[in-house]
Amino acid sequence: MFYAHSPNGIDGTGVWETNQLHISDVATIAARFGEAFGCREQASSTAMLHDLGKYSEQFQRRLTDPKEKGKDHATAGALAALTTEQAASLFPAIAILGHHVGLDSLPSDLQRFRQELVDRTKQTPEKYTSTKWKELLDRFKEDGFLPPRFPSGLTRRNDWVGDMLDVRMLFSTLVDADFLATETHFNGDVSTPRRPREDGRAIDIEQALDGFTRYLQSLPMGEANEFAQLRTTLSSDCQDAGANCAKGLFTLTAPTGAGKTLAMLRFALEHVKANQLRRIILVMPFLNIIDQTAQIYRKIFPASEFGLDYILESHSLAGDNNQRVHSTSVDSQLRQEKRRRLLAENWDAPIVLTTNVQLLESLFANRPSQCRKLHRLAQSVILFDEVQTLPPSLAVATLAALHRLSAADSPYRTSVVFSTATQPAFDVLSPRLATLREINAPTPTPAWSPKEIVSNPDSMFATAAKRVQVKWEHERPTSWDSIADRLLKYNQSLAIVNLKRHAISLMEALSQRREDAYHLSTNMCSAHRLEVLHEVRTRLDNKEQIRLVGTQCIEAGVDLDFQVVYRAFAPLEAIAQAAGRCNRSMRGPQGKVVVFTPDELKEQGKRTVLYPPGYEAAIQATSKLLRSIALANGTSSIEEEVINSPRRLREYYRILYSTDGRSETKAFLRDEESLLNAIRAGSFIEVAKEYQLIQQDVINVLVPYDPRLFRELLGQLTSLRDTKSVRRWMAQAQQMTVSLYRMPTNNAMWSQLLPIHFGDQDNDMDTQEIDWWYPASDECYDSTTGLRLQESDWVM
Repeated sequence: MFYAHSPNGIDGTGVWETNQLHISDVATIAARFGEAFGCREQASSTAMLHDLGKYSEQFQRRLTDPKEKGKDHATAGALAALTTEQAASLFPAIAILGHHVGLDSLPSDLQRFRQELVDRTKQTPEKYTSTKWKELLDRFKEDGFLPPRFPSGLTRRNDWVGDMLDVRMLFSTLVDADFLATETHFNGDVSTPRRPREDGRAIDIEQALDGFTRYLQSLPMGEANEFAQLRTTLSSDCQDAGANCAKGLFTLTAPTGAGKTLAMLRFALEHVKANQLRRIILVMPFLNIIDQTAQIYRKIFPASEFGLDYILESHSLAGDNNQRVHSTSVDSQLRQEKRRRLLAENWDAPIVLTTNVQLLESLFANRPSQCRKLHRLAQSVILFDEVQTLPPSLAVATLAALHRLSAADSPYRTSVVFSTATQPAFDVLSPRLATLREINAPTPTPAWSPKEIVSNPDSMFATAAKRVQVKWEHERPTSWDSIADRLLKYNQSLAIVNLKRHAISLMEALSQRREDAYHLSTNMCSAHRLEVLHEVRTRLDNKEQIRLVGTQCIEAGVDLDFQVVYRAFAPLEAIAQAAGRCNRSMRGPQGKVVVFTPDELKEQGKRTVLYPPGYEAAIQATSKLLRSIALANGTSSIEEEVINSPRRLREYYRILYSTDGRSETKAFLRDEESLLNAIRAGSFIEVAKEYQLIQQDVINVLVPYDPRLFRELLGQLTSLRDTKSVRRWMAQAQQMTVSLYRMPTNNAMWSQLLPIHFGDQDNDMDTQEIDWWYPASDECYDSTTGLRLQESDWVM
């Protein structure tokens, strides 16, 4: 008898799990997952071979003797798959090899790859549980298994991004099935040897549509103006497109405040019904948008009717959000959070709310934990909100992956929607997409040509243009004192700046005038920001006096409505998004947006920084566009409509996506070259390293916003003994955390922070290795502006 796992139950007092049972279980689950994209047999056969190396004496000794070294038990199954010499065995072999350690590389030749594995085992046989492959296969057959075959399934198409994504999707079926089957065993005991987790709910589309309709009918009737009609038109367009369009790639281009949140959901629900899809995945760039959207979704699909697991939030603050929404007993909260964490591991829910980082980085990941959920993308509608936030350096790779998911010839049957008021001209990148396919690829890469859901976007933007008047004052620098004085002229005014230190400077100018103001930036922990946002909305609704100073964190997707907005000069899409916080619903007279440039004196020996990292190319593109408009009109000022002009936005993106002025349309941007080269080399490891939405290394600073919770969290540190308890602590701490760029060791920041160590972590670790810190003094956290450190110019 050969075993896959040691006894379960408390302290290992339960039953052993045989190889036969584990392999059968994993194969059954993987087959079910693979069926969603036509790979049932390939996924099942992959799973059958994944633990072939466990049919060895060495692995059996390992289960009973802790001194026995762990060795590679995956290569045996990979070699067995490759022995079939069928084209569809290559991807299974790669997946089997990486099911514990992660995906490595995508070889171009099956036979050469097999020979490399054989040579490797001959050179270092001591690294493997056994190198007697025939003996392992004989034992496999004695357990009643037939040698797996790979007659069909995913194979190389000479499309680097698509092929790597196909490997990840097959890998996803294997690792998720392996996780679930293993969990089933270890949740058991003597009395109940196997306890499988309860599956997440399937979507009941008729029930969901009924809930959506009831929610719309419950909304109060707004003022009958042009913008209200615009929202009605947008909702109707989304309903028609969702119900009548086949699966594919879509854009939803509509002005800010046009009701895209509900319109997108309407499209998705109708599309799920029309195309028999499985789930809706909403992807957003910022946590504050997720929190705002989650509250709306939970009203549409109340837990009392749809169940607690109908909407799954998969992001760093999800646990706190769930507990806040479903407040019953402490035990009930803990059970709910445990269930949410389990479902979040593989996105087993009808509706998933997540972040760009979670989804997009998973599409380019190599680790089992990140790739585990990817098979859930098949037969789904993926809604990307505020898609303009996608960094240009990642655009080509991202579009190639999403094209593979949503193309007409794709097995995944997935629809992708890009929603924003400032739709990027991604079709400009079509020539660069072609560089990610080999010359002998079976079919050429089609041009990037999504279907627009909105029937007449130009008309919508023409209506939106009536909401605000934009004054372009960016050519002459303006002092913070002057901006403060101008904000005080209005009952409700908003200023959005590019840097956190700029927000503090403007707050100080207002305080010198003995005027109270609200502040929002990522120097504040999320719990602090949410509380301030609630107070701001209350004052706006009650028409009370309010001045708000914030950074970009309040720009895209945040439902605020001021009559006057001052915006520091920024990328054009950021200015357009800021204007969406002005006269949002056209309830009053035309709003005013003033674009200015801060007047900062250069300090002795220091270069003045006006923009955060990554803004440079977009600032240059914006400046170039505005200069060309002024030149064409023969004036030094900008009089025409720019931010609500799809034509002008397209011109801006064409400039932004140009390859540094080079005439070669297939050239790479400097910032994207290392990623695209890693993709062309087929290196899963390097691609995962290069595809990072947040490029700079950051640290987490636990702050004393809530002094009681702060002390409680610090007090728990000594009791954290294992990975699970550390993760639970981190999840609870996220609401009280500020993320900062990691600076060199000689920066003054480090003298004001104390390190947080977990479990057996070395207390003498280098500063650059520690990820969690807390302020040495409570005075470092201001009740208005958040974390304040001396010499903090580095805090952007």
